[in-house]
Amino acid sequence: MLVIAGVGLYGLRDITLGVLEYLLRADRVFLELYTSIVPGFKVEDLERLIGRSIALVRRGDLEGPWLQELIRMAERELIVLLTPGDPFIATTHVSLRLEAAKRGVDVKVLPSPSVINVVSASTGLDFYKFCRPVTIVRPSPSYFPSTPYHVLRKNLARGLHTLFLLDLDVEQGYAMTASEAVDVLLELERREGGNILGDDALLVAVARATSHDEVVAAFTPAQRPDLGPPPHLLIVPGLLNAVEAEALQTLAGAPADLVKRWCSKVRALIADACC
Repeated sequence: MLVIAGVGLYGLRDITLGVLEYLLRADRVFLELYTSIVPGFKVEDLERLIGRSIALVRRGDLEGPWLQELIRMAERELIVLLTPGDPFIATTHVSLRLEAAKRGVDVKVLPSPSVINVVSASTGLDFYKFCRPVTIVRPSPSYFPSTPYHVLRKNLARGLHTLFLLDLDVEQGYAMTASEAVDVLLELERREGGNILGDDALLVAVARATSHDEVVAAFTPAQRPDLGPPPHLLIVPGLLNAVEAEALQTLAGAPADLVKRWCSKVRALIADACC
């Protein structure tokens, strides 16, 4: 059997009793840490908890020939593969699941908290009003995709919130900050000739979501709050209802006048889209 399970967002806190049960029974435990950063997580702490060693696997392992070896192990042993956050949020692990299923291997998936299902808890924004999320990647001279800006514009035209996941290359020690992400969006706006991210734009950043030192900050493109180390998220809210407006003022420190001006801007964007 192959068990694919998430460790959640912070330390060992989010490991469920169900995951722990399989970890204690497993013949082998593997862990990938390349798809995200888990603040406070230490492999040795988990090894002490379950009383066995854990083998780290790299992106090249799970996306290369070694994947077949992993499946062969699962044909005769109980194998647990652990991932940061939730195992199927913004990862390629579905390929592993499908390949194992094709080979007749029993696969069990144990979901865990991820940034997708905690963003409402951190910000107070209505989960039902988040539309298509999109990743902002680190641009290069030959690669500067405009998709994040197009998604933002379409979401705002419907009055919906946009969640930006930020580029990570954990194996190379890189994690995009919310400030870098704002710079990318501003450059895309300059290139696309848009008019969204002016002085009245309301941005929300979340750093180390749900951890003991979580930071949630509302700001404008001209401001850059001190968020501390990654992982960071960036959100551009859509049209806010009264509860959401109060939540951003209370939880993220959003000035009331900024919230009011931004809602007026979003209404105008919605009206333009309807014309």
